[in-house]
Amino acid sequence: MRLSSRFYPDRRRRIAAALAGLLVVILAGCSQSTPTGLIFNPAPWQDGEQHTFRLTDVDGNRAGTATFTVTSDANDAGEAVWSIERVISAQGDTEQILMKVRDAGFRPYSSLLERNNAAGTETVDAQYGGPEVNMVLMSRTDVMSTQRVEIPSDVREMASLPMIVRALPLANGYATQLNAFTPIIGLLDRVTIRVVGDEQVTVPAGAYDSWVVTADMGDAVTRFWIAKDAPYPLVKYMDGRNKATFELQEFAASP
Repeated sequence: MRLSSRFYPDRRRRIAAALAGLLVVILAGCSQSTPTGLIFNPAPWQDGEQHTFRLTDVDGNRAGTATFTVTSDANDAGEAVWSIERVISAQGDTEQILMKVRDAGFRPYSSLLERNNAAGTETVDAQYGGPEVNMVLMSRTDVMSTQRVEIPSDVREMASLPMIVRALPLANGYATQLNAFTPIIGLLDRVTIRVVGDEQVTVPAGAYDSWVVTADMGDAVTRFWIAKDAPYPLVKYMDGRNKATFELQEFAASP
C-alpha cells in the first residue's frame, strides 16, 4: 500500500525529533565523568562539631529540626572511632541514631537507632563485623527480633553519608561509588557520588560557596551542598527518599 505524500513531512519531523532526543541523552551520558576509586581524606571535623538544621517537608512547610554532632571516641578494642549522632525532631516524632565509624575510612563499627512518638519506642541495634551486620530490633510493643544480613566489607552506613561525604576530595568532575546500608529496613544500596556543579547557597546560617553533590541510589537521588572552605560544613541537603530539605541554621566547628 502506498502512503499519500502528505504524511511524509510529519513523519520526517517525528523521526528528526526522536533522533534529536537520543542525541541529547547520548551527550548527557558522555558529559558525566567516570567514577574513580573511593578514597577519603582525613576527617575535616573537630571533636564536638555540631550542625543544626531547619527541616521542611516536601511541600515546603516547616517540619522540625535536626542536629548532627561528631565526637571523638574509641570502640571496645580501643580503636579510634568517631561518634556521629543525628537527632531529628519532626511532626511529633523524635529519631536519634548514634553511629560509631572508624577514623580510617569511616567504615561503621556499630549504630543504635531509637524512634519515639505517641505510640511508643522502637530501637534497632546494629553491630558490624566484616561481611555481615547483626541487628536486634525492638518493636513499640516490646517484641524483639534478630536479623543477620550479608554486606560488602567496605560498606558505610547510609545515615552517616551527610557527614562523611565532606571528607571526599570534591572537585569539578569528581565522581566515585560506595556501598551504603540502612539497618532499619535492611537495605543495601550501590551509591554513585558525583559533583554536579558549584553554587552560592543562602541558608539561615548565611551564604556559602558550595559544591553541589548528588548521591544516586538508583531509585532516588539525594543532593548535598558542601561548603568549599574547611572544615567543609554541610550547608544544605535534600533527601531523595523522604523528600525532606535540611537547611543549616547554626554551625559550631568545636564546643
